Amino acid sequence: MFTKPNRKVTRVFIHCTASDLTKHDSAAAIKRMHLDRGWSDIGYHLFIKKNGTLEIGRDLEKIPAAQKGHNTNSIAICLHGLKKDKFTTAQFDTLKRLCLKINKAYNGEISFHGHCEVAAKSCPVFDYRSVLKLDKYGSLGLNGAVTQKPVNVGNVAPSKLPDLKEGSRGPAVELLQELLLIKADGIFGPKTASAVREFKKQHQLYPSDRVISHVWKLLLASKEVEHFD
Repeated sequence: MFTKPNRKVTRVFIHCTASDLTKHDSAAAIKRMHLDRGWSDIGYHLFIKKNGTLEIGRDLEKIPAAQKGHNTNSIAICLHGLKKDKFTTAQFDTLKRLCLKINKAYNGEISFHGHCEVAAKSCPVFDYRSVLKLDKYGSLGLNGAVTQKPVNVGNVAPSKLPDLKEGSRGPAVELLQELLLIKADGIFGPKTASAVREFKKQHQLYPSDRVISHVWKLLLASKEVEHFD
């Protein structure tokens, strides 16, 4: 039950309801709660009930209202539950199948995160990283997941490095960040995009955030990289 939206999406956020009450175990119930708060709709796109049933919440074409300051370019998934031992195998199985579908739809060029990564919250309270086998970039590690190819840099030709843009992630992004002398976290976010635009401007190139072969050539010429893990 997932159709790739037309809007740009780079991250998926996992949430929980902070309630184990049966009356809250539906997208409709959460929508009523959110409407009572004055919201226009339920904040999450997808909802997973205790029995593993997947329900549709907010239209995927619309930006969620789920992780303040990080809603743009995201998809929000919520599982019903509060206590760690109350989440079910059925819920986790549904979550894994759903994330595999989303990951495949974006050819592995999307990352998965918990709400707690961008807010001072413990949401979701379960170990989502283990459930989805996420690496440090938020890349899905489940069997069958589409993954980006690792990049090993020695005397690599610029033409062998992948094209990158905001929303990309992985080892090639980490290399890009090292060459730009900024924090290397492997996630091509706004700060990396700004650094790319500034670099291209300094070299009389059109200052977009796209990094392609001739940009890689200039970057590699600007710094000697001995190795890249």
